[in-house]
Amino acid sequence: MNPTQPDLYERRRRALLLGCGYGFVALVIYLSLVRIPRDVDLGVDLDLGHVVAYFWLMIWFAQVYRAVAARLWLAIGLFCMGVALEYVQGAIGYRHFDYFDMLRNLCGLALGFVLALTPLQNASRALAAWAMSRRRPA
Repeated sequence: MNPTQPDLYERRRRALLLGCGYGFVALVIYLSLVRIPRDVDLGVDLDLGHVVAYFWLMIWFAQVYRAVAARLWLAIGLFCMGVALEYVQGAIGYRHFDYFDMLRNLCGLALGFVLALTPLQNASRALAAWAMSRRRPA
C-alpha cells in the first residue's frame, strides 16, 4: 500500500462523516423553512436551537477538515448559509426574518470552532475505536 494514500478505513470514515454532515445541513435547511403551526408548542427554545444546530455543524465538519484555514472557510460558508436562510424566511411569509438569529448562528459556529481546537475534534475517531474494541471476533 502506498503510504501517501489514506487507508480504506479512513476513506470510509471520511465518507461517512461527510455524508452525515451533508444530511445535517439538509436538516437545518428543512427545519429553517418548514411551516410550524402556531398552535404547536415544540417544548424547546428555538433561539437556543440556532446555537445548537450551527455548533453541531461546525464541530461535525471539523472532524473532517482539520486545518484551521479550512475550518475558517467552513465557518464562513455556514454563516452565509444561515444569513441566506434568514432572508428566505423573510420572503416566504410564514416564517420571520431576524438579525438575532444570525447572531445566534454565529455564536454556535464560534463555539464549535473553538471547541474543535480541543480533543473534541477527535470524537469520531474515539467512538470508532471504542466500537471496534467492542466487536467480537468472527
